[in-house]
Amino acid sequence: MSIQATFPDDCLPPEHNYESREALFAAINVWAAPRGYAFTTGKSSKSTSDRRKVTYACDRFCKPPSPSRERQRKTTTRGTGCPFSVLAVESLDKSVWSVRYRPDKRFSQHNHAPSLHQSAHPSLRQLSEEDIAKISSLSNAGIAPKEIRTFLRQSSDSLATQQDIYNKLAATRREICEGQSNISALLDQLNREGFWSQVQCDQNNRITAILFAHPTSLSYLQVSKI
Repeated sequence: MSIQATFPDDCLPPEHNYESREALFAAINVWAAPRGYAFTTGKSSKSTSDRRKVTYACDRFCKPPSPSRERQRKTTTRGTGCPFSVLAVESLDKSVWSVRYRPDKRFSQHNHAPSLHQSAHPSLRQLSEEDIAKISSLSNAGIAPKEIRTFLRQSSDSLATQQDIYNKLAATRREICEGQSNISALLDQLNREGFWSQVQCDQNNRITAILFAHPTSLSYLQVSKI
């Protein structure tokens, strides 16, 4: 595949030491983002001395599907089989992780054009714990995902798309409902988040209605009665 646009000469992140694997991964993606690409985790291995080594590859390293192969489901992929990658090597005393270049020069070259925007890379759109808490709070308040995305863009450096927010809300609902009925899961969540609630049941002890209110709403109601 011919390269249509050029990456900068300093495309490779500098060889440097970090206190943890997580810090290394975050740092090389901070380096990659403004240069039109992003890293994702590739292969990992251990030496006989229990020393770990991880390959961090361009997030377009996956090979595209063969056009000659009949596919049951039509899917899209960003994969180009890009060889660009670096190594993360753990020190013998396990206190340091180091960025190391791979010896073959082909691993320092991309086979595709730089991305036009950082949000094109899923690994750069990862939600922080703070962002996840904001999404949950705003969703519980009835705010639509489109408005939640706008709020995140204005209040943080999040690159999350509207679909990322949909996916996180769906995953949260699945976690809440794990091993519970939807009603039980709802009552548990209301209780955890401090909502006032009352449940009405029929003669067979089946729930027929739920009344709930946020504590702030109750405070407003009490003030209005004075």
